[in-house]
Amino acid sequence: MRKLTQDEQKHYDEQGYVVIPDFFSVDELQQMNDELHALSETGDTRLQTQGEHEGFIYQLALLTDKTKNFAYDERILTLIEDIVKPGISIFSSKLLTKLPHSESVCHWHQDDAYYNEVVSSSARMSIWVPLQDTNEANGCLWVVPGSHTGGLMPLAAKNNGTCRRALIEEEVDLSGAIPVPMKAGSILLFHALLWHASKGNETDKVRRAFIVSYQEGTVPKGRGKQFVVLRPAN
Repeated sequence: MRKLTQDEQKHYDEQGYVVIPDFFSVDELQQMNDELHALSETGDTRLQTQGEHEGFIYQLALLTDKTKNFAYDERILTLIEDIVKPGISIFSSKLLTKLPHSESVCHWHQDDAYYNEVVSSSARMSIWVPLQDTNEANGCLWVVPGSHTGGLMPLAAKNNGTCRRALIEEEVDLSGAIPVPMKAGSILLFHALLWHASKGNETDKVRRAFIVSYQEGTVPKGRGKQFVVLRPAN
């Protein structure tokens, strides 16, 4: 288990995100992908898309033993312990699937626009872990580096896509937006105020990614029964 290096910590603090390559073995991610694929093939009701959001499966940590162990993984907790403190708890977890040739987008948004309705946090962040290699063609994440420093921005409702509480694009500067392609096995850490988005999947293969959102262990609640304190504050 390893912690963030000084350079990685600096990049996260200044840019609002950092990618750690080769954090997981491709084999362990493939095992989870195979399990999810098998559940999908058998029509398991736990993998039914919830609500109007195509490919979104909430409560990932409650889905199977493998996904629970992933969300609770001590390697992740050790990696983020200098960001999320004092203590670490789970706010929420989900599986984001972009189906082949899906035009569904996730509009530019900040996670805390959704999360603060439940509870506020001073150290909330998320991990984004693709189970396949991601790139611009299959819907990798896009970010605006440094955008987390401006606080929560005004929002507008969208009537399409999976992230409908969106930034008002005419009122924010997205000129610095960059794609963040990632190899399977990498992990992206990003601040809950970072502006981020994703486009559709132009390929003929599924693209799956896990998101687990963590907050300091002193925050009293999270998203329903997903909330659990994994490391109490000392």
